[in-house]
Amino acid sequence: MNFNFDKKEYDSEKLSNEGKLYLQKLQNIIAQKQQLNIQFTDLEVLQKHYSELLKKELPKEKLKENKTGA
Repeated sequence: MNFNFDKKEYDSEKLSNEGKLYLQKLQNIIAQKQQLNIQFTDLEVLQKHYSELLKKELPKEKLKENKTGA
């Protein structure tokens, strides 16, 4: 299997067993980062959604500020 690394193409079959392991680990890390980015985006959408819902539930009147200097 060919793969790109540092803007060059390599054949994974020519790697040592350790090299193959490192390649597999890097591919797993990249996949996990992509999944985390997707989850982060989903969480941002949910945060905005629930913030909007909360805004609708807040009391219409503002609480009076304490004017005693405290």
